[in-house]
Amino acid sequence: MQERLGVTFRQIEHLERALRHRSIAADSVFDSNERMEFLGDSVVGLVVSEMLFCLYPHYTEGDLAKSKAYVVSETALADAAQTLGLEEFVVMSSGEAASGGRRRRSILADAFEAIVAAIFLDRGMMQARKFVRAALTQAIRSAANDTHRGDFKSSLQEHTQAFSRKTPLYVIVSEIGQEHDKTFTAQAVVGETVIGIGSGKSKKEAEQAAARNALENLPAHFPQSLAEAVPKTTETLAPDASLSQS
Repeated sequence: MQERLGVTFRQIEHLERALRHRSIAADSVFDSNERMEFLGDSVVGLVVSEMLFCLYPHYTEGDLAKSKAYVVSETALADAAQTLGLEEFVVMSSGEAASGGRRRRSILADAFEAIVAAIFLDRGMMQARKFVRAALTQAIRSAANDTHRGDFKSSLQEHTQAFSRKTPLYVIVSEIGQEHDKTFTAQAVVGETVIGIGSGKSKKEAEQAAARNALENLPAHFPQSLAEAVPKTTETLAPDASLSQS
């Protein structure tokens, strides 16, 4: 595991604690990685904020906030965890593993944050920063490119991840009309809640309509969201030519 992380721990106990899921810590939650998740979340947030601030000087505060919301989301952190193969090393109960725990994205994202905390505690901020930068470079690029911020589905995902760390799913609930002239209706769903509905002449168009409807009603589902959730333009910010690792 240390080889994959590119970090040699002085106190291996830090790494062991970071990989211990609460399902195996029967005696006390203090034996699990939950407290380390808390610390790691702050370290990841600081490093990502610093990266975005330095790499994209033309971004407004709102642009930076939206990009950060994606990079620190459950989706991006779980992807980084899978790239590192953390699912092989998280220690959990047999029941949790049997129920798909090693593939559960929330567990993977939490483990990633806990690993960052372990590196911070054991080797300091410089090493933690180096690790986060390397692990989240692809997420930073995704946050800056056109496909991430170019449509209603992308914008809705940014907001739901920022306020609930959940990614909206889209369900086609009806198809009406002849084969050559169908109208599709889609629902945007977060968790078990339908937050938007829309129709279109294709599944993609229906999903976009559902995402737009969800954005228009976002304050009802996420009161802390901003009123300007619905994008007023299709223009996007051009990403930097390169992403420095320095």
